[in-house]
Amino acid sequence: MNKINSLETLRGFAALIVALYHLPGISLFHIDKGFIAVYFFFTLSGFVISLNYLKKITDFNSLIKFKKKRFLRLYPVHLFVLLLVLFIQILKIYALEHLDISYEQKAFEPSNWYTIKDFFQHLFLLQSVTNFGYHLSWNAAAWTISTEFYTYLVFALTIILLKNNEFYLTIVILIYIIFFNKISDFLIPYINYLLLDCLRYFLAGSLMFLIYKNFKILLNDITFIILLSVLILLYNYIPNYILFSAFVLIAASQSKSNLILKFLNFRPFVYFGTISYSFYMIHHVIFYLFNQSLKLININFYNTKDQTNYIFFHDLLFTLIYIILGTSFSVLMYKFIENKFRSK
Repeated sequence: MNKINSLETLRGFAALIVALYHLPGISLFHIDKGFIAVYFFFTLSGFVISLNYLKKITDFNSLIKFKKKRFLRLYPVHLFVLLLVLFIQILKIYALEHLDISYEQKAFEPSNWYTIKDFFQHLFLLQSVTNFGYHLSWNAAAWTISTEFYTYLVFALTIILLKNNEFYLTIVILIYIIFFNKISDFLIPYINYLLLDCLRYFLAGSLMFLIYKNFKILLNDITFIILLSVLILLYNYIPNYILFSAFVLIAASQSKSNLILKFLNFRPFVYFGTISYSFYMIHHVIFYLFNQSLKLININFYNTKDQTNYIFFHDLLFTLIYIILGTSFSVLMYKFIENKFRSK
């Protein structure tokens, strides 16, 4: 499988941004609107999946092989975290009934977060495909896995129908992006908007791969910085799917001698990008467990009811422990779950 290490690093940075977004707003390290990094994942996936599979998906058998690989890449970690959340909620019932703990929230509350219907939707990766439940239920991070899995299917079927013709694929992508509002308005009664929107970001990334493949652009450090600066200046004026896809293109098009590329290829950064899927899937659970454990011993770093008691050292310490715990657990998940199934 082809891999551009710099893009792997960017995936890791995006996962970290999402993790920091989930810190309370009082935190200095909270990144407002950091949730949009999730959409960057889809743009990046569109580029990388096209890089690796555009010419390999040619018929039904190759489609099945592709979907099997993506299933083994996504589902084991997803199932593990889902069952872990279920176990935590059951454990909370025991703790509240048998231990001397006073806690304002009972297990499986809020009730609309933990329904049996949504649990089964998670099992079949449908929570962000249908309109029949709450897409942020159980493990909120998993909504992206739901859309990602079926986005891959739509992409693969499109390639087969177009017989791997890159020109026709470009036309189909442009039609979907340009007429997205009309297409989504027609399909929303039947399909969750999140799937349709994430497909747009994915296809934008795929389009950037076609440009990358056919034009062989190489950028030096100065050109990269200039283009990146232009994208930052245009942030409030162009749609995010264009912004993200253009950024992925210039990030992938750097000359090998670039200092920025060497920075992005720094091994610890690349490794964090490699485990970033596990990190992304577990970070919300880690934050919850760590925060609740502190409350049990009457420590609350983030008392949102009394923001005047904010202490920077506590904020820094909490954030560092949160990220370290999340990373450590992700290393174990990658080694014993994700990579074992991925290698199959």
